[in-house]
Amino acid sequence: MNPEATTAELTTISLPIPWEGLALPEPIQFDRTAVTYGDVGWAWSGNMPNLGVAVCDPSRGEAVAGWDLDHVVVLVPDLDAAVAEFTARTALSPVLRMRVKGRPAAHYRVGPLLEIIESPVRAATLYGIVLVTTEPLEVLALRWRSMGRDVSGPTTALEPGRRILTLRDTEAGLAVMTPTVAVADH
Repeated sequence: MNPEATTAELTTISLPIPWEGLALPEPIQFDRTAVTYGDVGWAWSGNMPNLGVAVCDPSRGEAVAGWDLDHVVVLVPDLDAAVAEFTARTALSPVLRMRVKGRPAAHYRVGPLLEIIESPVRAATLYGIVLVTTEPLEVLALRWRSMGRDVSGPTTALEPGRRILTLRDTEAGLAVMTPTVAVADH
Protein backbone atom coordinates (compact mmCIF):
# COMPACT_ATOMS: atom_id res chain seq x y z
CA MET A 1 0.00 0.00 0.00
CA ASN A 2 1.18 3.51 -0.82
CA PRO A 3 2.00 5.22 2.50
CA GLU A 4 1.12 8.61 0.96
CA ALA A 5 -2.32 7.42 -0.16
CA THR A 6 -5.36 9.00 1.41
CA THR A 7 -8.92 7.89 1.46
CA ALA A 8 -10.96 9.13 -1.45
CA GLU A 9 -14.53 10.23 -1.96
CA LEU A 10 -16.45 10.37 -5.23
CA THR A 11 -17.83 13.93 -5.43
CA THR A 12 -19.18 14.24 -8.99
CA ILE A 13 -20.37 11.88 -11.72
CA SER A 14 -20.95 13.10 -15.26
CA LEU A 15 -23.06 10.92 -17.56
CA PRO A 16 -25.00 11.54 -20.78
CA ILE A 17 -28.35 11.13 -19.01
CA PRO A 18 -30.92 13.91 -19.65
CA TRP A 19 -31.96 14.68 -16.04
CA GLU A 20 -34.28 17.54 -16.92
CA GLY A 21 -35.97 15.27 -19.50
CA LEU A 22 -36.75 12.92 -16.61
CA ALA A 23 -38.29 15.73 -14.53
CA LEU A 24 -35.25 15.79 -12.22
CA PRO A 25 -32.92 18.76 -11.65
CA GLU A 26 -29.55 18.99 -13.39
CA PRO A 27 -27.22 18.62 -11.66
CA ILE A 28 -28.87 16.51 -8.99
CA GLN A 29 -27.26 16.14 -5.55
CA PHE A 30 -27.18 12.90 -3.55
CA ASP A 31 -25.60 13.37 -0.11
CA ARG A 32 -21.99 14.38 -0.98
CA THR A 33 -22.09 13.25 -4.64
CA ALA A 34 -23.49 15.34 -7.51
CA VAL A 35 -24.63 13.78 -10.78
CA THR A 36 -24.59 15.98 -13.85
CA TYR A 37 -25.32 15.75 -17.57
CA GLY A 38 -22.27 15.60 -19.85
CA ASP A 39 -19.51 13.42 -21.19
CA VAL A 40 -18.67 10.39 -19.03
CA GLY A 41 -16.34 11.33 -16.19
CA TRP A 42 -15.93 11.71 -12.46
CA ALA A 43 -14.32 13.96 -9.84
CA TRP A 44 -12.91 12.95 -6.48
CA SER A 45 -11.69 14.48 -3.24
CA GLY A 46 -8.48 12.86 -2.02
CA ASN A 47 -6.53 10.53 -4.28
CA MET A 48 -8.51 9.55 -7.36
CA PRO A 49 -8.05 5.95 -8.51
CA ASN A 50 -6.40 5.69 -11.92
CA LEU A 51 -8.85 3.31 -13.59
CA GLY A 52 -8.86 5.15 -16.92
CA VAL A 53 -12.16 6.99 -16.37
CA ALA A 54 -12.07 10.60 -17.60
CA VAL A 55 -12.04 13.43 -15.08
CA CYS A 56 -14.87 15.99 -15.01
CA ASP A 57 -15.27 19.31 -13.23
CA PRO A 58 -16.60 19.10 -9.67
CA SER A 59 -20.23 20.14 -9.33
CA ARG A 60 -22.97 20.70 -6.76
CA GLY A 61 -26.61 20.09 -7.50
CA GLU A 62 -30.10 20.28 -6.11
CA ALA A 63 -31.25 17.54 -3.74
CA VAL A 64 -34.64 15.92 -4.36
CA ALA A 65 -36.63 14.46 -1.47
CA GLY A 66 -37.21 10.72 -1.80
CA TRP A 67 -34.24 10.11 -4.13
CA ASP A 68 -30.75 8.77 -3.38
CA LEU A 69 -27.75 7.28 -5.17
CA ASP A 70 -27.52 3.52 -4.50
CA HIS A 71 -24.38 2.67 -6.44
CA VAL A 72 -22.08 3.54 -9.33
CA VAL A 73 -21.06 0.85 -11.85
CA VAL A 74 -17.61 0.70 -13.45
CA LEU A 75 -16.68 -2.04 -15.92
CA VAL A 76 -13.03 -3.12 -16.12
CA PRO A 77 -11.17 -5.71 -18.22
CA ASP A 78 -9.17 -7.05 -15.21
CA LEU A 79 -10.73 -6.88 -11.76
CA ASP A 80 -7.59 -7.90 -9.85
CA ALA A 81 -5.56 -5.13 -11.53
CA ALA A 82 -8.32 -2.59 -10.83
CA VAL A 83 -8.51 -3.63 -7.16
CA ALA A 84 -4.73 -3.37 -6.79
CA GLU A 85 -4.72 0.12 -8.37
CA PHE A 86 -7.71 1.29 -6.36
CA THR A 87 -6.26 0.09 -3.06
CA ALA A 88 -2.80 1.52 -3.80
CA ARG A 89 -4.15 4.97 -4.70
CA THR A 90 -6.90 5.34 -2.10
CA ALA A 91 -5.82 3.15 0.83
CA LEU A 92 -9.31 1.62 0.70
CA SER A 93 -10.01 -2.09 0.57
CA PRO A 94 -13.13 -3.61 -0.97
CA VAL A 95 -16.02 -3.86 1.48
CA LEU A 96 -17.33 -6.84 -0.50
CA ARG A 97 -16.15 -9.15 -3.28
CA MET A 98 -18.74 -11.28 -5.04
CA ARG A 99 -20.01 -12.32 -8.44
CA VAL A 100 -22.55 -10.12 -10.23
CA LYS A 101 -24.41 -11.99 -12.96
CA GLY A 102 -21.52 -14.48 -13.06
CA ARG A 103 -18.76 -11.85 -13.24
CA PRO A 104 -16.27 -11.07 -10.45
CA ALA A 105 -16.91 -7.76 -8.73
CA ALA A 106 -15.51 -5.63 -5.92
CA HIS A 107 -17.43 -3.00 -3.98
CA TYR A 108 -15.97 0.10 -2.32
CA ARG A 109 -17.61 2.69 -0.07
CA VAL A 110 -16.51 6.05 -1.58
CA GLY A 111 -19.52 8.14 -0.52
CA PRO A 112 -21.86 6.03 -2.65
CA LEU A 113 -21.11 2.37 -3.19
CA LEU A 114 -18.77 1.85 -6.15
CA GLU A 115 -19.29 -1.49 -7.89
CA ILE A 116 -16.35 -2.51 -10.09
CA ILE A 117 -17.23 -5.43 -12.36
CA GLU A 118 -14.88 -7.43 -14.58
CA SER A 119 -16.34 -7.37 -18.06
CA PRO A 120 -15.21 -8.03 -21.65
CA VAL A 121 -14.35 -4.36 -22.27
CA ARG A 122 -11.12 -3.05 -23.81
CA ALA A 123 -10.72 -0.29 -21.24
CA ALA A 124 -12.37 0.68 -17.98
CA THR A 125 -15.60 2.59 -18.36
CA LEU A 126 -17.96 4.36 -16.02
CA TYR A 127 -21.02 2.40 -17.15
CA GLY A 128 -23.82 3.98 -15.15
CA ILE A 129 -25.62 4.48 -11.87
CA VAL A 130 -28.43 2.99 -9.83
CA LEU A 131 -30.71 5.39 -7.99
CA VAL A 132 -33.17 4.71 -5.16
CA THR A 133 -36.59 6.29 -4.85
CA THR A 134 -39.36 6.06 -2.32
CA GLU A 135 -41.86 6.73 -5.13
CA PRO A 136 -43.64 3.53 -6.24
CA LEU A 137 -41.72 2.18 -9.25
CA GLU A 138 -44.95 1.54 -11.16
CA VAL A 139 -45.82 5.25 -10.88
CA LEU A 140 -42.32 6.30 -11.94
CA ALA A 141 -42.33 3.89 -14.90
CA LEU A 142 -45.74 5.16 -16.03
CA ARG A 143 -44.62 8.80 -15.77
CA TRP A 144 -41.40 8.20 -17.71
CA ARG A 145 -43.25 6.16 -20.36
CA SER A 146 -45.77 9.00 -20.74
CA MET A 147 -42.75 11.23 -21.46
CA GLY A 148 -41.78 8.90 -24.32
CA ARG A 149 -39.00 7.07 -22.44
CA ASP A 150 -38.19 3.36 -22.90
CA VAL A 151 -38.53 1.83 -19.43
CA SER A 152 -38.22 -1.85 -18.52
CA GLY A 153 -39.85 -3.32 -15.47
CA PRO A 154 -40.29 -2.89 -12.65
CA THR A 155 -39.05 -6.38 -11.84
CA THR A 156 -37.52 -8.23 -8.90
CA ALA A 157 -33.95 -7.04 -8.22
CA LEU A 158 -30.97 -9.28 -7.40
CA GLU A 159 -31.01 -8.01 -3.81
CA PRO A 160 -33.78 -9.76 -1.86
CA GLY A 161 -36.84 -7.66 -1.15
CA ARG A 162 -36.04 -4.96 -3.69
CA ARG A 163 -37.47 -4.12 -7.10
CA ILE A 164 -35.83 -2.37 -10.05
CA LEU A 165 -36.59 -0.66 -13.33
CA THR A 166 -34.18 0.32 -16.09
CA LEU A 167 -34.25 3.29 -18.42
CA ARG A 168 -33.09 1.82 -21.73
CA ASP A 169 -32.94 4.86 -24.02
CA THR A 170 -29.94 6.65 -22.54
CA GLU A 171 -26.28 6.58 -23.51
CA ALA A 172 -25.30 5.42 -20.00
CA GLY A 173 -26.77 2.84 -17.68
CA LEU A 174 -29.56 4.10 -15.43
CA ALA A 175 -31.62 1.93 -13.12
CA VAL A 176 -33.89 2.88 -10.22
CA MET A 177 -34.55 0.62 -7.23
CA THR A 178 -36.80 0.53 -4.22
CA PRO A 179 -35.07 1.25 -0.88
CA THR A 180 -33.21 -1.49 0.97
CA VAL A 181 -35.54 -3.67 2.99
CA ALA A 182 -34.66 -4.12 6.65
CA VAL A 183 -34.01 -7.73 7.57
CA ALA A 184 -36.04 -8.90 10.54
CA ASP A 185 -34.34 -10.86 13.32
CA HIS A 186 -35.69 -14.38 13.70
